[in-house]
Amino acid sequence: MGNIRHSRIATHYHRLKRRAGQIFSELLKASLLLAIILVITALLIGGYSHIMSTPYFSIRETNVRGVKELTEKDVLTLAGLKPAQNLLAVNADVIRDRVGKNPWIKDVFVGRELPKRLVIEVRERTAIALLKKDDGFYLMDAEGLVFKKLEAGDGSDLTALTGCHREGRLNQQLLMKSIELFRYLSTAESLFPFKSIAEVNGDEILGFSIFTDGGLCLRLGFDHYDNKIKRLKPVLADLGKRNIDLKYVMIDLADPAKITVQKRHILAPAAPGLPAKGYRT
Repeated sequence: MGNIRHSRIATHYHRLKRRAGQIFSELLKASLLLAIILVITALLIGGYSHIMSTPYFSIRETNVRGVKELTEKDVLTLAGLKPAQNLLAVNADVIRDRVGKNPWIKDVFVGRELPKRLVIEVRERTAIALLKKDDGFYLMDAEGLVFKKLEAGDGSDLTALTGCHREGRLNQQLLMKSIELFRYLSTAESLFPFKSIAEVNGDEILGFSIFTDGGLCLRLGFDHYDNKIKRLKPVLADLGKRNIDLKYVMIDLADPAKITVQKRHILAPAAPGLPAKGYRT
């Protein structure tokens, strides 16, 4: 009986000893693996820190592309880059947000050309008209976005758009219709260049009237502008034969089948402070 008990105890002891050896072996392997991971991590951190601080990747040139209304200096000031900043450490998203705050900027791309060049490429908005609001004129792009109040230094040779903003309210539907008219006038081979149009006045009932720098008023109404402008040529030819000064003329083309010509008096500009020679009948 005693031998059997002694044999069981010995067996249990050897089993525990083997298990302890296995546990120690596993702990040793885990410790070795952890040490390797720590060494690799330290090397990576050290390497990253070295790369981020080495003069080799310091910005030596910043290339600004796509500016027209703004200057390279304007963009660099907005970007807020530090002298000799590491190219790889530059936060492109931050620069993009800073530059994009300027109302002229539509899109911004920030890229790196290793080892020393940072590229900031911008796409600016293109103003097509000066929208008249209650408190002044605002630049408007081809999508109908009113993005900036007209200030000293902004180009003021744009056509003024009046009538779309009345008593503090913007008529969005009339505004979008004006975009169609501007698109047509800028591409059509009409009898007068687009740049000679001083003002486009919109009315939700009567449609659009345009005023040239010379004072001629053309009432176009809505839609079918190409057909209406084509009907204008013989009318102008007839007025020329009569030696009628177009500065005192309003031609109603809203109904191409019934064109009327009226003399008119030159009144005050369509809006105080209008940066172009627009006249209202």
